[in-house]
Amino acid sequence: MPPHCQYGPSNLRGLETGRVLRWCTCGLSKSQPWCDNSHIGTGFKPLKWTVPGTRKDGGDQHMYSICACKYTKDPPYCDATHIHLPLIYHKAMQECKEDHSAVAKLCTACGFCPPETDPEPQVSIDAN
Repeated sequence: MPPHCQYGPSNLRGLETGRVLRWCTCGLSKSQPWCDNSHIGTGFKPLKWTVPGTRKDGGDQHMYSICACKYTKDPPYCDATHIHLPLIYHKAMQECKEDHSAVAKLCTACGFCPPETDPEPQVSIDAN
């Protein structure tokens, strides 16, 4: 389970059709919603995503609603899972059987991050 980054989507403009991006799945990246390799050592891997064109003609799309909570069922798109996420997320941490005092970066069972690694969401349009 990744930590939540924010309870809502990142609405992005100006993404070039055909460009390959790496969507952060771990929730630790400081370049949200894109990967900055913060996942190393956590068991998470980024999702490679090719920016699609419009369904109508494949042309450039003006805006994408990209998931920022990391719990979407349709990655990397937002599916509004974040609406109920606070309750799910806190319940998972309360029921977690892992020793959080031994967690260095991220508890993959519940999404717990030690205070010094807890991600502060900083949405970035730049995918690099």
